[in-house]
Amino acid sequence: MKAKDIIKFVKNIKKDWHTNDPYEIAAHYGINVEFTTTCMKGFTAHTIKMKDYPTFISINDAYTDFSKKLLCAHELGHALLHADCINHFAITNKNVITNVEQEANLFAIALLADDNTLSTLDVPLTIADFKISVIILLDFSVYT
Repeated sequence: MKAKDIIKFVKNIKKDWHTNDPYEIAAHYGINVEFTTTCMKGFTAHTIKMKDYPTFISINDAYTDFSKKLLCAHELGHALLHADCINHFAITNKNVITNVEQEANLFAIALLADDNTLSTLDVPLTIADFKISVIILLDFSVYT
């Protein structure tokens, strides 16, 4: 999916639901968001989406509220952008630069940024991916 299409999609979501809160938007779409304290080392978040079952987002509760919101927005991007059944588990050094990860990162940025910031956003996706990864890794290092 092209970046401009993702941004337009997110703007429509924000307009339709009158919010940019990923938790509220997930609820509107019937997506379950859960926080867990029983995680494998290095676990951030994941999305499970299977045919005929509700979509489920799981987030490591050890993160700050800001990082959990960012993780939820990213995983919501997977849930809404990627129509196939998915089972995405966290950002790793192997998948951080794949298209689906870049799309989910752009979705998160577009969702959480205000429209003025979004209209001036001209950051290569690989830099956005790196910044999101650093925020999450630095946040998690406080708890490990």
